[in-house]
Amino acid sequence: MPGSNTSIKTEYRDGILIPVALAAATVVLMGTFAVVGADGYAVASANVGAADQTCIGIWEDDAENLGAAGAAHGVVRRNKQFLVANSATDPVTQVDMGQLVYIQDNQTIAKTDNSGVLPVAGAFMGFDLENPLYVWVEIV
Repeated sequence: MPGSNTSIKTEYRDGILIPVALAAATVVLMGTFAVVGADGYAVASANVGAADQTCIGIWEDDAENLGAAGAAHGVVRRNKQFLVANSATDPVTQVDMGQLVYIQDNQTIAKTDNSGVLPVAGAFMGFDLENPLYVWVEIV
């Protein structure tokens, strides 16, 4: 399509809640990291944490795809700060404020990428004031 030389109306959405196509035979769980694999399809919550995955937010609800890749969708919430567990073995500390953190499992972040094995979760934005075992992570 060539560029426009007249005014056009461009549709938009806020990008906070987005539908994401699920991989074949996939179950995703509300409140866990929503990641897509190299093929662009959502990865099952049980398989989250590989280097070739991209975190796009947190699952808004449970969803299941019993068919082929893309036959079902889940809803992802993004562009927010989310409260998740801090790693017991590779925890973030106050000095990591604003730094990238990594997905250790579907509900836990780690300070490091474990030599390139873990995908980026988002940016560490502080500890929960009521439970310091949980941290705020900004996912955009």
